[in-house]
Amino acid sequence: MVALSFIALMPVTLLYRRGQYLRRLQQQQSRSLIFVGDHASCQEFRLECEKMNYAQPIIYTNFSSETAFPAPVPGIQSFEDVIQRAEKQELPIEAIVLRESSREFPPAVSQQLIRLFFNGVPTYTLELFHEAYWRKIPLYRLNQAWLFQDGFQIAREPVFERAKRISDVALSILGLLLVAPLLLPAACAIWLEDRGPVFFLQTRIGRNRVPFSIVKLRTMRVQAAAGERYTQPGDTRITRVGRFLRASRLDEFPQLWNVLRGDMSLIGPRAEWNVLVDDYERQIPCYHFRHLVKPGITGWAQVNYPYGANLEDTLRKLEYDLYYIRHFSFMLDAAIVLKTIHIMLFGKGR
Repeated sequence: MVALSFIALMPVTLLYRRGQYLRRLQQQQSRSLIFVGDHASCQEFRLECEKMNYAQPIIYTNFSSETAFPAPVPGIQSFEDVIQRAEKQELPIEAIVLRESSREFPPAVSQQLIRLFFNGVPTYTLELFHEAYWRKIPLYRLNQAWLFQDGFQIAREPVFERAKRISDVALSILGLLLVAPLLLPAACAIWLEDRGPVFFLQTRIGRNRVPFSIVKLRTMRVQAAAGERYTQPGDTRITRVGRFLRASRLDEFPQLWNVLRGDMSLIGPRAEWNVLVDDYERQIPCYHFRHLVKPGITGWAQVNYPYGANLEDTLRKLEYDLYYIRHFSFMLDAAIVLKTIHIMLFGKGR
């Protein structure tokens, strides 16, 4: 009875959450975001907003004190002028974003920021803005000591690990039982098309950098292993049956066996090919941080960023993976599950 009630309430909950999101988005679009930084950081933030498709009005400012900060440049307004307009109720402000700097604020500016904060205008460092608004970790803040900040303990707390493991085992068994009637005809179709093996096995890197063999339904021609490292749109290596399996996500379900074995979790960073991991660890500082937790069939990066096909995509997905590791919670896992269902129903990704 409780389960039926939960299922019945799911559409109502989703509609309510969607309505609240749209209402909050409409309110935000009527207010401006104030970004404070030098010319270079303003340009970087502008580019990041374009990549994130961030549509909210943004006013770029810097401090007018030439002794401590650069002089105003075209496209960047004086912070004092903008704040005066806000205090006169001429400019509604959503929030203020401060680019981290080793320089101290001028005393008058500090007083203005404090006054605005107590008047209900939130102020974020750029790092906190990334986490609060875009729910990712900006890579420019990463260093070897960053890992030891607050926020990583819960993902490795024994109580939470056990609870997550119990849910992984229970749900993977249930999932295998439910999809078993679909996997058999899918396996037959794969074999009939080219008489090749049904399953695709590949070495992936798991938690604490331990390798394991991932299991998926084969969607590419057998001789495709020596081809491109990334799948491209319209990739000719994908078989006709494979295209259907990828579109329906059926090829992913055998990974439930990896979850049952303990190689993976249902939710976590994507399990990457060991060959790619070797390259990424040479090119991306702190890439190994993502191996603090088990990889997952779905995850925060997978539902927020499309399939990665180059180093730039890998960098951007790493930002989401690190956010998940730092802010792990069962509420975040639930949000990932809902986003995954939405993606599967509407056929996004590849």
